[in-house]
Amino acid sequence: MKRLGTVLHTVDNLLIIRADKTFQTDALFANSMIITKSMKKLGKIKELFGPVKAPYISIKLFKEIKDVEIMNLRNERVYLA
Repeated sequence: MKRLGTVLHTVDNLLIIRADKTFQTDALFANSMIITKSMKKLGKIKELFGPVKAPYISIKLFKEIKDVEIMNLRNERVYLA
């Protein structure tokens, strides 16, 4: 389990995450599983975008994630499984 980054925003069925500065972006693959600290599966990586030194990552959430849970994820750290 590697720390991926911090949740910034939610847009429809996507989470927008700012990758940690220490995270190696070459370790990312499309469809990699993203989890919370409590090991709850959130979704999969959809896209990497933004500046190379401080990239953003969009995560496509699983359908079983409830809206209340999504709102509580803001400013939380997420991890790469």
